Amino acid sequence: MRALVRDRIALLRLLGVIGWWRVVGLAVVEVVVTLLPAATAAAVGVLVARVATIAAEEGDVASAAVPLAVVGVLLVLDLVVQNLLTPLRDLVALEVNGKIRRKTRLAVLAFPGIAHLDDQGVRAAAALPVYDQYLFNMGAAAEGQLWLMARFVGAAGSAALIAAYSLPLALFALAALLTQRAMLRRQYARVVSPGTAQVGNSAREAEYWRALAVTPAGGKEIRLFGFGAFVVEAFTEPHAEVSRLRERLYAKALPRQWITFLLSAFGVGVPLVVLTRAALAGDLSTARLATTLGAVIALTSIGAMGFEAFSIEAAVPQLAALRELETLSADSTESQRGPKPPVSADSDVPTIRFEGVSFRYPGGERDVLTNLNLEIKPGESVAIVGENGVGKTTLLKLLAGFYVPTSGRVVVDGVDLRDRDMASWRRRLAVIFQDFVHFELSARDNVALADLDQPGVSADARVAADAAGATGLIEGLPAGWDSMLSRDYENGSELSGGQWQRIALARALYAARVGARVLVLDEPTANLDVHAETALFDQLLEHARGLTAIVVSHRFSTVRRAQRIVVLGDGGVIEDGDHQTLLAQDGVYARLYRLQADKFAMPDEEAGAEVAE
Repeated sequence: MRALVRDRIALLRLLGVIGWWRVVGLAVVEVVVTLLPAATAAAVGVLVARVATIAAEEGDVASAAVPLAVVGVLLVLDLVVQNLLTPLRDLVALEVNGKIRRKTRLAVLAFPGIAHLDDQGVRAAAALPVYDQYLFNMGAAAEGQLWLMARFVGAAGSAALIAAYSLPLALFALAALLTQRAMLRRQYARVVSPGTAQVGNSAREAEYWRALAVTPAGGKEIRLFGFGAFVVEAFTEPHAEVSRLRERLYAKALPRQWITFLLSAFGVGVPLVVLTRAALAGDLSTARLATTLGAVIALTSIGAMGFEAFSIEAAVPQLAALRELETLSADSTESQRGPKPPVSADSDVPTIRFEGVSFRYPGGERDVLTNLNLEIKPGESVAIVGENGVGKTTLLKLLAGFYVPTSGRVVVDGVDLRDRDMASWRRRLAVIFQDFVHFELSARDNVALADLDQPGVSADARVAADAAGATGLIEGLPAGWDSMLSRDYENGSELSGGQWQRIALARALYAARVGARVLVLDEPTANLDVHAETALFDQLLEHARGLTAIVVSHRFSTVRRAQRIVVLGDGGVIEDGDHQTLLAQDGVYARLYRLQADKFAMPDEEAGAEVAE
């Protein structure tokens, strides 16, 4: 019972997003709607009494006009308010669902790293609260809980009319119908709440295939490989599974309801028999009979499981998932509390050390890095190379604090990164990963994401774009810097892979202009041709002069220009030196370098250095 009350209160609190004065207004409207049947029953009783008096005494027929008009007004009012209430409830549900999405995203983003995103439990907890199928969502449950409470008020009003004749009869009818409803709720709760996650999983699968079919990126390969029929089937089957799951849920609940239906018939039938016998015996006037019978009919509505009941039961696991996510987020955030030395805005370029760092991804079977030791001095330009899978990008993720080493530590200016204020540290980093995001924002915002509000944003963005070779392409867009970089928007523009890469590089260079002291580039020129790459990398190093520049690349035209080259292998650093030194060592770097040159049959060392893998 305690959990039941807790969940119902939690649902009502969600309504605060629309403003409590609006909640009160909605509650008043709903209460009026639920009381209208009782008010109509009372008005019908008055009308019947007036008609009986006129018939018996041959009175003025016009005297029935007022009660008749009242009944008519109440019926019209009920129709009007019911029609207004439906869209109003839908709007409230939409606003609440928007709040739930925001709370869920904030909880996910509150984690200091991204290891939780590899946890299927966390991902499921993050997905369930934002499940938004018809009626089976938290917004519908929140406004449904308010509507259910209003229905109880309406039931109390109907019971009061019956109590005017007989209080025991009113209490009996109300108790029987409320008991029947409670039993019915438990029956549906046993199947609806556990089945919500199953329905949500199928619905998310269907949404994936729907999105794939209607986006240009998915549309190209679907048509190229000719598997459109497969996509349609893959989209249709989960939708059909949602229907089958719901059918099974309801099928499990329906056979158990015969007891509740008998109880409902008993709760309604006894008052009807008692009232009818009293009228036949002359103990109840025709007018009072009309009123009480109308009240009994109105009272039966509280025993019905309206759509809001299904929404509420479906929301129970969604509430639990949201609580779990917020608890995990709070625990993670709490671990970051306490005094932590910040990296101040005017600090020098830091010294970075990886001390005995080993790391294994959550759920992984082997360490990606093993006892790795590496020091990066302030202002160095360092290239990190190695064969695929040796942990180059992983090293950068550890540097950014996205993951915590399994053992060992990452040290910044003598302080363990885990003891640093992470937000302050990340402001000192300008990082572009090879899987950078194509943000559906204006060109200006895409470049200036590191600080959209600083006073010189446009000037600094232009300088960064110049250094990345992106100014020409931006100014050539239909709306220049204000152009939306997505075809999903009117007058929006889509860029090529190489153009997006220049935007991403400009983003990192802008971050360096507004405070970052470590420039980290993961495959920064993979989508550019060799000549453009060579010129651009020289410009990047010039722009990053005085900063620490860390570059991961397979292209030796990029790698050989770094002051220092670090080769990873077997989980750690296996070679470290400049280009000429490593060639002279004739080790892994020299082998990879010559392999790349031989692959393209280039005649000399300089040519080989300018070949893309």
